[in-house]
Amino acid sequence: MRLQPRCRVTAAGLFLLSGLPSQSRFRNDGEGEDADRKDIFMFKWIKKHYEVISYLIFGVLTTLLNIVLYALFNRLFGYTAANSWGNVLDNILCILFAYATNRAFVFRSRTQGREMAKEFGAFVTCRLGTLVLDAVIMMVGGNLLAAQGTALMEGLMQGVLGAVAGWIDPATGGSTINPYAGGADRSAAIAIIGGADGPTAIFVSGYSAQTLWGLCVKVFSNVIVVVLNYVFSKLIIFKKKK
Repeated sequence: MRLQPRCRVTAAGLFLLSGLPSQSRFRNDGEGEDADRKDIFMFKWIKKHYEVISYLIFGVLTTLLNIVLYALFNRLFGYTAANSWGNVLDNILCILFAYATNRAFVFRSRTQGREMAKEFGAFVTCRLGTLVLDAVIMMVGGNLLAAQGTALMEGLMQGVLGAVAGWIDPATGGSTINPYAGGADRSAAIAIIGGADGPTAIFVSGYSAQTLWGLCVKVFSNVIVVVLNYVFSKLIIFKKKK
Protein backbone atom coordinates (compact mmCIF):
# COMPACT_ATOMS: atom_id res chain seq x y z
CA MET A 1 0.00 0.00 0.00
CA ARG A 2 1.49 3.34 -1.07
CA LEU A 3 1.19 6.14 1.39
CA GLN A 4 0.22 9.59 0.11
CA PRO A 5 2.40 12.50 1.27
CA ARG A 6 0.63 14.70 3.75
CA CYS A 7 0.70 18.48 3.31
CA ARG A 8 0.53 20.66 6.36
CA VAL A 9 -0.56 24.26 5.77
CA THR A 10 0.71 26.81 8.25
CA ALA A 11 0.26 30.54 8.59
CA ALA A 12 3.88 31.06 7.55
CA GLY A 13 3.31 28.97 4.45
CA LEU A 14 0.27 30.97 3.48
CA PHE A 15 2.26 34.17 3.95
CA LEU A 16 5.02 32.94 1.66
CA LEU A 17 2.55 31.75 -0.93
CA SER A 18 0.79 35.09 -0.90
CA GLY A 19 4.05 36.73 -1.91
CA LEU A 20 4.38 34.59 -5.03
CA PRO A 21 3.27 36.18 -8.30
CA SER A 22 -0.18 35.19 -9.42
CA GLN A 23 -0.85 33.59 -12.78
CA SER A 24 -2.30 36.87 -14.02
CA ARG A 25 1.23 38.27 -13.85
CA PHE A 26 2.26 35.89 -16.64
CA ARG A 27 -0.51 36.51 -19.11
CA ASN A 28 0.33 36.62 -22.81
CA ASP A 29 -0.34 40.34 -22.99
CA GLY A 30 2.86 41.01 -21.07
CA GLU A 31 1.29 43.24 -18.41
CA GLY A 32 2.92 41.24 -15.63
CA GLU A 33 6.37 41.52 -17.19
CA ASP A 34 5.88 45.28 -17.68
CA ALA A 35 4.93 45.68 -14.04
CA ASP A 36 8.01 43.70 -12.99
CA ARG A 37 10.24 45.84 -15.17
CA LYS A 38 8.75 49.02 -13.70
CA ASP A 39 9.28 47.74 -10.17
CA ILE A 40 12.90 46.81 -10.94
CA PHE A 41 13.52 50.18 -12.63
CA MET A 42 12.07 52.05 -9.65
CA PHE A 43 14.13 49.99 -7.21
CA LYS A 44 17.33 50.63 -9.17
CA TRP A 45 16.53 54.35 -9.49
CA ILE A 46 15.94 54.71 -5.74
CA LYS A 47 19.11 52.73 -4.98
CA LYS A 48 21.14 54.85 -7.39
CA HIS A 49 19.84 58.14 -5.99
CA TYR A 50 19.40 57.01 -2.38
CA GLU A 51 21.90 59.51 -1.03
CA VAL A 52 20.22 62.53 -2.64
CA ILE A 53 16.71 61.32 -1.81
CA SER A 54 17.51 60.58 1.83
CA TYR A 55 19.37 63.88 2.15
CA LEU A 56 16.36 65.75 0.81
CA ILE A 57 14.04 63.91 3.20
CA PHE A 58 16.12 64.70 6.26
CA GLY A 59 16.87 68.14 4.88
CA VAL A 60 13.12 68.81 4.77
CA LEU A 61 12.77 67.49 8.33
CA THR A 62 15.63 69.73 9.48
CA THR A 63 14.02 72.68 7.70
CA LEU A 64 10.67 71.97 9.33
CA LEU A 65 12.36 71.73 12.72
CA ASN A 66 14.12 75.02 12.01
CA ILE A 67 10.88 76.78 11.05
CA VAL A 68 8.90 75.30 13.97
CA LEU A 69 11.57 76.43 16.44
CA TYR A 70 11.64 79.87 14.82
CA ALA A 71 7.88 80.22 15.15
CA LEU A 72 8.05 78.96 18.74
CA PHE A 73 10.77 81.45 19.72
CA ASN A 74 8.85 84.20 17.92
CA ARG A 75 5.79 83.42 20.02
CA LEU A 76 7.66 83.02 23.32
CA PHE A 77 10.32 85.74 23.11
CA GLY A 78 9.17 88.15 20.40
CA TYR A 79 9.96 88.91 16.76
CA THR A 80 13.33 90.63 17.27
CA ALA A 81 14.66 87.91 19.57
CA ALA A 82 13.58 85.17 17.15
CA ASN A 83 15.65 86.84 14.41
CA SER A 84 18.77 87.28 16.58
CA TRP A 85 19.83 85.00 19.47
CA GLY A 86 16.77 82.76 19.02
CA ASN A 87 17.81 82.11 15.44
CA VAL A 88 21.32 81.11 16.60
CA LEU A 89 19.95 78.66 19.20
CA ASP A 90 17.52 77.36 16.58
CA ASN A 91 20.39 76.58 14.22
CA ILE A 92 22.55 74.92 16.91
CA LEU A 93 19.77 72.44 17.69
CA CYS A 94 19.24 71.80 13.98
CA ILE A 95 22.98 71.23 13.44
CA LEU A 96 23.01 68.45 16.04
CA PHE A 97 19.89 66.87 14.49
CA ALA A 98 21.34 67.14 10.99
CA TYR A 99 24.68 65.54 11.94
CA ALA A 100 23.01 62.58 13.63
CA THR A 101 20.69 61.89 10.67
CA ASN A 102 23.31 62.55 7.96
CA ARG A 103 25.84 60.28 9.61
CA ALA A 104 23.43 57.42 10.30
CA PHE A 105 21.03 57.45 7.36
CA VAL A 106 22.33 59.57 4.46
CA PHE A 107 26.07 59.03 4.09
CA ARG A 108 26.13 56.03 6.48
CA SER A 109 29.50 56.91 7.94
CA ARG A 110 31.23 54.29 10.08
CA THR A 111 34.11 56.37 11.40
CA GLN A 112 35.19 55.93 15.00
CA GLY A 113 37.50 57.66 17.45
CA ARG A 114 39.66 60.45 16.02
CA GLU A 115 38.18 60.09 12.56
CA MET A 116 34.69 60.59 13.94
CA ALA A 117 35.84 63.63 15.95
CA LYS A 118 37.46 65.07 12.83
CA GLU A 119 34.30 64.39 10.86
CA PHE A 120 32.13 66.07 13.49
CA GLY A 121 34.50 69.04 13.62
CA ALA A 122 34.31 69.50 9.85
CA PHE A 123 30.54 69.17 9.97
CA VAL A 124 30.20 71.79 12.70
CA THR A 125 32.64 74.13 10.94
CA CYS A 126 30.72 73.99 7.67
CA ARG A 127 27.38 74.33 9.44
CA LEU A 128 28.67 77.32 11.39
CA GLY A 129 29.53 78.91 8.07
CA THR A 130 26.01 78.41 6.80
CA LEU A 131 24.71 79.50 10.24
CA VAL A 132 26.48 82.84 9.78
CA LEU A 133 24.97 83.10 6.31
CA ASP A 134 21.51 82.30 7.71
CA ALA A 135 21.96 84.86 10.50
CA VAL A 136 22.96 87.54 7.99
CA ILE A 137 19.97 86.78 5.77
CA MET A 138 17.60 86.89 8.76
CA MET A 139 19.11 90.10 10.16
CA VAL A 140 18.98 91.87 6.81
CA GLY A 141 15.77 90.41 5.41
CA GLY A 142 13.92 89.79 8.68
CA ASN A 143 14.87 92.90 10.67
CA LEU A 144 16.35 95.64 8.45
CA LEU A 145 13.81 95.05 5.67
CA ALA A 146 10.93 94.25 8.04
CA ALA A 147 8.96 97.41 7.21
CA GLN A 148 9.17 96.86 3.46
CA GLY A 149 8.43 93.16 3.82
CA THR A 150 5.44 93.79 6.07
CA ALA A 151 4.01 96.27 3.56
CA LEU A 152 4.56 93.72 0.79
CA MET A 153 2.74 91.00 2.77
CA GLU A 154 -0.15 93.34 3.55
CA GLY A 155 -0.55 94.22 -0.12
CA LEU A 156 -0.33 90.55 -1.09
CA MET A 157 -2.97 89.51 1.44
CA GLN A 158 -5.29 92.31 0.35
CA GLY A 159 -4.92 91.16 -3.25
CA VAL A 160 -5.62 87.54 -2.30
CA LEU A 161 -8.75 88.49 -0.36
CA GLY A 162 -9.95 90.63 -3.25
CA ALA A 163 -9.37 87.80 -5.73
CA VAL A 164 -11.25 85.34 -3.51
CA ALA A 165 -14.14 87.77 -3.11
CA GLY A 166 -14.39 88.28 -6.88
CA TRP A 167 -14.17 84.53 -7.54
CA ILE A 168 -16.98 83.70 -5.11
CA ASP A 169 -19.46 86.26 -6.50
CA PRO A 170 -18.18 87.93 -9.68
CA ALA A 171 -21.70 88.88 -10.87
CA THR A 172 -22.28 91.34 -8.04
CA GLY A 173 -19.18 93.20 -9.02
CA GLY A 174 -18.00 95.43 -6.23
CA SER A 175 -15.73 94.00 -3.62
CA THR A 176 -14.03 96.27 -1.12
CA ILE A 177 -11.02 95.61 1.06
CA ASN A 178 -10.81 97.63 4.24
CA PRO A 179 -7.51 97.15 6.09
CA TYR A 180 -7.02 98.20 9.66
CA ALA A 181 -4.31 97.72 12.26
CA GLY A 182 -4.95 95.38 15.11
CA GLY A 183 -1.75 96.03 17.06
CA ALA A 184 1.91 96.77 16.68
CA ASP A 185 2.48 94.00 14.19
CA ARG A 186 -1.01 92.79 13.47
CA SER A 187 -3.01 93.39 10.31
CA ALA A 188 -6.51 92.47 9.32
CA ALA A 189 -8.77 92.86 6.34
CA ILE A 190 -12.49 92.83 5.67
CA ALA A 191 -13.66 91.87 2.20
CA ILE A 192 -17.26 92.78 1.39
CA ILE A 193 -18.98 91.53 -1.76
CA GLY A 194 -21.62 94.10 -2.59
CA GLY A 195 -24.75 93.47 -4.65
CA ALA A 196 -27.97 95.23 -5.49
CA ASP A 197 -29.60 93.88 -2.36
CA GLY A 198 -26.67 94.76 -0.10
CA PRO A 199 -23.56 92.85 0.87
CA THR A 200 -23.75 89.16 0.15
CA ALA A 201 -20.67 88.03 2.05
CA ILE A 202 -18.13 89.38 4.49
CA PHE A 203 -14.71 87.87 5.07
CA VAL A 204 -12.61 88.82 8.04
CA SER A 205 -9.01 87.64 8.06
CA GLY A 206 -6.69 88.44 10.96
CA TYR A 207 -2.99 87.77 10.49
CA SER A 208 0.44 89.12 11.29
CA ALA A 209 1.97 90.49 8.12
CA GLN A 210 5.32 90.90 9.83
CA THR A 211 5.36 87.26 10.94
CA LEU A 212 4.43 86.13 7.42
CA TRP A 213 7.33 88.12 6.01
CA GLY A 214 9.70 86.65 8.60
CA LEU A 215 8.61 83.12 7.69
CA CYS A 216 9.12 83.84 3.98
CA VAL A 217 12.65 85.06 4.65
CA LYS A 218 13.27 82.01 6.82
CA VAL A 219 12.15 79.60 4.10
CA PHE A 220 14.33 81.38 1.50
CA SER A 221 17.32 81.21 3.83
CA ASN A 222 16.74 77.51 4.50
CA VAL A 223 16.71 76.66 0.79
CA ILE A 224 20.12 78.32 0.32
CA VAL A 225 21.50 76.66 3.44
CA VAL A 226 20.27 73.15 2.53
CA VAL A 227 21.92 73.29 -0.91
CA LEU A 228 25.24 74.52 0.48
CA ASN A 229 25.19 71.97 3.30
CA TYR A 230 24.76 69.11 0.83
CA VAL A 231 27.70 70.31 -1.24
CA PHE A 232 29.90 70.58 1.88
CA SER A 233 28.77 67.18 3.20
CA LYS A 234 29.30 65.44 -0.12
CA LEU A 235 32.65 66.96 -1.07
CA ILE A 236 34.29 67.61 2.32
CA ILE A 237 32.74 66.05 5.42
CA PHE A 238 31.59 62.58 4.40
CA LYS A 239 33.79 62.26 1.33
CA LYS A 240 34.42 58.57 0.70
CA LYS A 241 38.06 57.56 0.56
CA LYS A 242 39.10 55.69 -2.58
